[in-house]
Amino acid sequence: MQNILINDDFGKSIKRLRSILPVLSFSLLIITYLISAVIMGIFHAQNAPNWGFTVAAFLVPLAIQAGRGTLVFFFQLNPTHIQGRLSFGIIAATVLLILSLVEAYLVMTPYGLSWVISVCTLMIIGWVIEVMILKETIFATQIELFQDQERWHEVKGFYIAQMELQKFIEDLNNGKVLALPEPEQEEPATQQVLPKENKALSLLEEINQHLQGKDYRPSLNGKVKGRK
Repeated sequence: MQNILINDDFGKSIKRLRSILPVLSFSLLIITYLISAVIMGIFHAQNAPNWGFTVAAFLVPLAIQAGRGTLVFFFQLNPTHIQGRLSFGIIAATVLLILSLVEAYLVMTPYGLSWVISVCTLMIIGWVIEVMILKETIFATQIELFQDQERWHEVKGFYIAQMELQKFIEDLNNGKVLALPEPEQEEPATQQVLPKENKALSLLEEINQHLQGKDYRPSLNGKVKGRK
């Protein structure tokens, strides 16, 4: 049955938008990183005393933005590391946003309030895009994980075992659990092995007894041989 409440053309446009929106969002985020770094580099380079400081004025902001992106999305490398609402990525993005706003205010105040507002607005937009992408990524990762029942049971068993281990360690530190006794180690059976010196002495003693007219002859393999 055709849905008459939604325009078919509008529905097709939404599907196309959903197909290109992930790539568009990540592209906008990367462009925001680059523009913020270049702008801060330009304003830092205004007070650079030599070429070394001019190069550093651009490299440092670029490195900061690259490190920011790594910190925000690092834990997405492992989909089984489930994050909550206040994940490390969101906290890192917020702290770096505050530092960037303070830097922009200190650097651009001499050039007018309009520059400060424009650059700070760009940085806030980049932070919002970061948080939105991170939340959607976490949600998509959880859906993918829950759809694989075998993998989900493995992850669930791991987190349950982790909680039990933490509880055991807390009880052990509080004295609620006695320390496990060390397993007794069985002493290896020692075989009496005559040293080479004792064997030589025994052989000499046999030869001596033979020379004195005893009933057995010496043998190199330790066995006694009688006379014929």
